This record gives sequence, structure tokens and C-alpha cells, in this order.
Amino acid sequence: MAFIVLGQQQDEHAQYMLEKLKMRGLEAYLLSTHDFPRKVQFSYEPNEESGSLTLACGKKLTLDEIQAVFWRGFSGVSDESTRENYMSPESIAAQDAMACLRTWFFLDNDTIWLNSWEAFQHHKEKPFQLTKVKRLGVRIPQTYVGNNLEDIKTAFKALKQSIFKPVFGGAHTELLTEAHLESERVTQALAKSPITVQEFIAGTNIRSYVIGDKVISVELRSEQADFREDSNMELLPIETPAEIVKQGQKIARTLHLNWTAIDWRRDQNGDYYFLEANPSPMFIGFEKLSGISITDHLVDYMLGNG
Repeated sequence: MAFIVLGQQQDEHAQYMLEKLKMRGLEAYLLSTHDFPRKVQFSYEPNEESGSLTLACGKKLTLDEIQAVFWRGFSGVSDESTRENYMSPESIAAQDAMACLRTWFFLDNDTIWLNSWEAFQHHKEKPFQLTKVKRLGVRIPQTYVGNNLEDIKTAFKALKQSIFKPVFGGAHTELLTEAHLESERVTQALAKSPITVQEFIAGTNIRSYVIGDKVISVELRSEQADFREDSNMELLPIETPAEIVKQGQKIARTLHLNWTAIDWRRDQNGDYYFLEANPSPMFIGFEKLSGISITDHLVDYMLGNG
């Protein structure tokens, strides 16, 4: 059986996972989706429900031979479909290639996915992610999403302290102030992109890695609104409360995640508030600081021992 790491050559986490699989004596390959169909070949027969991938290195694998896929990153296909090239040969080629890849992603054979296409699509709609998690009975901060300035001001005034961040992600979190809302640029900015305004939960950051039924948590001590910007952040392994273990498992299942990193805020009363669940979190730094090998847990899960 073979193992695929979906990611790019220059991605540190993709290479790290590939090396870990090979260190276990497993047959493992890196697949950059951008190489398809230029350097990678795909075959599929719906009648037989069988197919194959021929990788850029020349190795041909039947789809049934692929025991597990670790999805680090998706890089599109060789051609690109945009508004500018709509219905051009390049656009049609890109759609054809994507239809083939999505067929593989959706096959629902015995391949183990960490994580699936469905999980990654779910992650893109963060307001809906929050809604689904709230429906589980999990606490979430009071949140507004949109670009109506008057509604944003109403949300801001209703909250003792709030932060703002992109809806989709890609930029850091900042504390929201009246100066932001009175800026001459605010109307122009909101015409460009909606934002998320969220209640600031006083307390500390908790990250829970969920791999199958395993839940491993750390406290990320930071004085900044976004701990990712804090070079002095402290990482302290903690015992995950039983209630949070159950919530983490339920969240992962609901969001189609076989593995994830859930970010929480824990307030001064010890209550946990869900912020987001990432389908492809970074973990190398966590391993180095904590001494806990997330990678070994991931490989075990890919081997069917999750």
C-alpha cells in the first residue's frame, strides 16, 4: 500500500510528513496537484469504479493502492480558470482537470483522508462553521459578520471589548477601536471586503489537536490579541477537560475533520469558547516546544490505528 502527501515541494510540513512516513518504512510520495495534468496522469473507469494515478516521478498507483492521503495543501491544477479567461481553452482545461481530481476526492473508497475535500470546503465558510458548532451546544463568542457599517457600529457598542479579522482568514486579528470605525477609509474598505467582529474573551488561548478520538491540548500564553504575532508566547501542555474532549470530538465529526487543531479562548471562569477548527494546521513548532509527536499520531491514524 502507498501513502500520498498532498502539498508542494517547498512546503516544510509536507516534506516533514513525507520523511516521517518513509522513516516508518512506508512507500510514500509527494503529489503537487498543480502538476496535473501537465506532469501527472489520471485514469478512471466509472463502470468498474477503478482508476490510477501516475505521479511526476513515473510511479503508477491504482487508486485502491492508496491507503491514505495527508492533505497539507491544494495548489490548483496546471491551467487556471478565471473571469478573464472564461470559456477559453485554458479555462475549459482547468475545469476538466478539476472534475477528475474531485472525482478522486469524492470516491468514498477505503482511502483514509487527513483531511477530505469536503472538510477543506467547509473551512472556507467560517461563519457557517461557527453556526454548526454553536448548534452542538458549544460556546462561541458573540460574533457579527458583514460589511454594513451601521450594523458593525451597533455590534461594537454592544460588546465590552471586541476584535476584528477577515471572514475567510489570511490576516491577523486586531482589537477594534472607535478610531477604526471613524476612519475615512472604513467605507472604502467595507466596499472591498466584509469583516468579522467578535467579542474579545478575556483569558488565555488553548489549542486542541484532535486526531481521530485523541485530543491533545496546550495553553498558548500571550499578551497579544493574536498569539501568532507574539514571539514571547509560552506553550504549556495541559490536561484536556473531559467536556472539552467530547466537544472536540463532536466538532471534528460535524466539520468532516479526521484531524484538526481547534483554537479556543478559556475565560477566567474556566469556560471554553470555540474560535475555529483548522483542517491543515502547522505542528512542527508545537512538536519542538512540547516534545509531543503529533506526526507519529498522524502516521498511526493513516495506518488505520486511529
